Amino acid sequence: MLKRYLLGAFFSVAVLTNASAQTVSVNAGPELLHSFNHDPAFWGAGITAQGEIWVKERLGLGLNTGFLRFASTRPLIPTGTVTYNAIPVLAVIKYPLPVIKNLYGQDAMGYTFATDVHYRNNGGNVPGGFTYYFSLGYVFAKHFDMAVKVGRSRFDKKDRPANVNEHNLGLKLAYVF
Repeated sequence: MLKRYLLGAFFSVAVLTNASAQTVSVNAGPELLHSFNHDPAFWGAGITAQGEIWVKERLGLGLNTGFLRFASTRPLIPTGTVTYNAIPVLAVIKYPLPVIKNLYGQDAMGYTFATDVHYRNNGGNVPGGFTYYFSLGYVFAKHFDMAVKVGRSRFDKKDRPANVNEHNLGLKLAYVF
């Protein structure tokens, strides 16, 4: 089921790239995240890709997806795991900020699928949860995009907190195709 969602997300990015060469942008690159919600903190690393269509001069709409692996030196609970995976599938709203040329803000929201994440109470698997990120980015040298992002993947369902850190601060360096 997870593979089906990823395939659909990448297919959507491919469709976006074929829409119009002047209004479509695709970028991909490594991402590093650090959680600041719990002790111990988790570090995450992975790769994300994003496709966007500029529907107006000051409004871009798109899709962001990728694969992120989080790890810590010790688990949050004694029987918990020290690693987990997150696969975000997010809708994106992107807008240039008039402060500096090539500076932009971006809101991304959607769902993050999780693997190796377990409820504290009963050890059951957590399927994932709603995700929101705000990014502040800058495009430089025409083909490079650097963004700082902050947000959260909501993995806790019905007051049963998962043994993961949800609040993240991240840095992404992407190549713009």
